[in-house]
Amino acid sequence: MRSIDGAPHILYAFSAKRMLRCPYHLKEVLVNRNVLVAAAWPYVNGSLHLGHVAALLPADILARYFRAHGDHVLYVSGSDCHGTPILVSAEREGVAPEIIAGRYHDEVVEMLIHKLGFSYSLYSKTMGAFHQRTAQDLFRRLYDGGHMVEREEEQLYCVTCTRFLPDRYVEGTCPYCAARGARGDQCDQCGQTLDAGDLVTPQCKICHTKPERRRSTHLYFRLSAFEARLTAWIKERSVAWRSNASAVTASWLTRGLHDRPITRDLTWGIPVPVDAYVAKRMYVWFEAVMGYFSCSKEWAASTDNPEGWRQWWENDDALHYYVHGKDNIPFHTIIWPAMLMALGYKLPDAIVSSEYLNFEGVKLSKSAGMALWLPEALAKFDPDALRFVLVLNGPETHDTSFSWKEFQARVHGDLIGTIGNLWNRTYTLVYQHRDIIGSARPAVVADDSAKLLGAAAAAFTDVGTAIERTEFRVALQRILALAKQCNQYLNARQPWKLIRDPATQSDAAEAITTAAIFGDALRRLMAPFTPHIADALGTYLGCDDVRWCMPTTVPSPTAPPTPLIRHIDDALIEAELAKLAPPAP
Repeated sequence: MRSIDGAPHILYAFSAKRMLRCPYHLKEVLVNRNVLVAAAWPYVNGSLHLGHVAALLPADILARYFRAHGDHVLYVSGSDCHGTPILVSAEREGVAPEIIAGRYHDEVVEMLIHKLGFSYSLYSKTMGAFHQRTAQDLFRRLYDGGHMVEREEEQLYCVTCTRFLPDRYVEGTCPYCAARGARGDQCDQCGQTLDAGDLVTPQCKICHTKPERRRSTHLYFRLSAFEARLTAWIKERSVAWRSNASAVTASWLTRGLHDRPITRDLTWGIPVPVDAYVAKRMYVWFEAVMGYFSCSKEWAASTDNPEGWRQWWENDDALHYYVHGKDNIPFHTIIWPAMLMALGYKLPDAIVSSEYLNFEGVKLSKSAGMALWLPEALAKFDPDALRFVLVLNGPETHDTSFSWKEFQARVHGDLIGTIGNLWNRTYTLVYQHRDIIGSARPAVVADDSAKLLGAAAAAFTDVGTAIERTEFRVALQRILALAKQCNQYLNARQPWKLIRDPATQSDAAEAITTAAIFGDALRRLMAPFTPHIADALGTYLGCDDVRWCMPTTVPSPTAPPTPLIRHIDDALIEAELAKLAPPAP
């Protein structure tokens, strides 16, 4: 499938039935909800690191879960190509900004989609013609609707570079925490959003000259006009937000909202569609959040249903999840909702704002060059191993630190030792004794077998509820506990011994078939978290069904199982740790 602009995109087509009939659930589960999963748009001025993955991964888990549940899912994102980091990188290399953005857009597609398996309905880019047209249309509607005001402002101007300086071209001391090297838009040390003029001792990032102040006329979005409405909406919302989102949003409202500039004196970006401002460009924060809407429309046009986006954006019963890092909270809880109020579209529901991921105790920072780069990590480790650990030990509710030793221990102990071992021992028994075991569920099961299958059936509700509440660690811990329960069941029943005696073969067959059905249920539960493993196991079992309900038949593999997850060699971990050691004197 190709996009409207002719560039290749990943496009998934899914359909949902009116009801999911799930044996063991004892009731039919209503489906057909319209769910928008809106994942933050990565800056494409360099490679991504694992901190980005930790923030974006919840979106793919949500999308895969809701599809398996039978809902209509629109999962959108794309590359943010117009940020000033692109300009900084382009000037450093002496190339056009389009070259930098295109290079890293292609890399992001390779890393997130082809390797990590992010199942976007559409992954687009802000420098695409479709997004530009849509952003200009929305800008003009806001302008014509009286939601903008013209103001003259002082900006920092570099007399050496002979230009107004974008925020990212200015560095100085943070006025809040006194950290040096704070950017003109944000301090990485304390997370405070800044204006370049707020910095103490500012200097041009390119030539290090102290800039002077000059006046320029710009358009401002009248954010202050929406303060009362935003306050009421946040109080009345029906979906709980994560605590960091609530705290940051409350802080903004307590301080009072101020109108924000939405045009810039730049040559890189989307031209402003107002005659008096055609030489200026839209502020990247303003047009980037429009990407959720433009990507939805582009997806609809790509599926030959140009009005299909309306079932998500003009339907108050739709469910909207916004997934991002905590540094992007106010853009998703204050600024974008105000724009949506002005435009008359559906407001956000769930705000899935992850905390920061550190690396061996040090904060990951793309701008500072301190990171565990994604291309390097995926060249050495299985993508599902990274996905699994980034959920189990990720920054869901507080900052966490990625540790090589813990990564290895989690993969070996939980993913291989508990889950992989269960699949391997179960389907080895199924294959070895396939002449005794049938493909139908036994008519009579023992009490412990019924208890185990009942726990698996209940897990679809428990795990699904946790996922919908964005409690991904809780969901995965619930699955792990369930796998341990089945391992204990097999240890207690010991069907490999019972199968040897003709008098107890029926008991052995009943235990093995119970574990086999359970193993397939476990595959379905794990599929949103580790899709590559689930796909490989499904291929082995001859079943690609990942619907969110209990299976009804016993898988019948035609070959002995092979390992689904690679062990991580100690030498590989030691080599990574050696990179962190200080150089010898």
